[in-house]
Amino acid sequence: MGSRFEDIANLFRKTPVNGSVLLYNKSDAGTALGQCVALGIVAMFFVPFFTYWIQDFGPCTVEDILMTFVIFALPFWIIFVLLIEIYWGFLGSEIVYYSDSALYIQQKQSFRKDIIIPWDSITGIEPYDEPILYYALPTHDPTICVTYKKADGRMKKFRFGYHLSPKKRELVIERIQELLVKNFGKK
Repeated sequence: MGSRFEDIANLFRKTPVNGSVLLYNKSDAGTALGQCVALGIVAMFFVPFFTYWIQDFGPCTVEDILMTFVIFALPFWIIFVLLIEIYWGFLGSEIVYYSDSALYIQQKQSFRKDIIIPWDSITGIEPYDEPILYYALPTHDPTICVTYKKADGRMKKFRFGYHLSPKKRELVIERIQELLVKNFGKK
């Protein structure tokens, strides 16, 4: 059964999907421009301070290196998150296709991710609201969660639908549920 998933994955990577587009989600470059400004401001204050710290205090002991890490962890994290968000804003996209055999989700974020989920392995589709705990992570706020069974029998969840409005999220979920019922009738 594992080879079936690999065949579908290879088909998806080499040829266009012979199906229909369910969702095309492109980020707004306007927000990325604001994040570029924020990155410039953070870098303008952070880089000179970091250079001064390294040159004048020269961490040489383990305690100094750990203290340097603690002091600069938050600014490095902010820069990291801003770079990921800027990349998503200018180049990121998300496309959800479907065919008679599977649901195809392609996300272009920091890394490209192609997910193929056969209809008969989907066990649930539901709205997803991220916990506040994830606020500082570059997750792009997914709004839909699909639960499916992998070839080895384990259950897996995949989240997609970045920054969808509640109405659009419900429309996508309803359409996927309709396609699941349609596929169930074919068995």
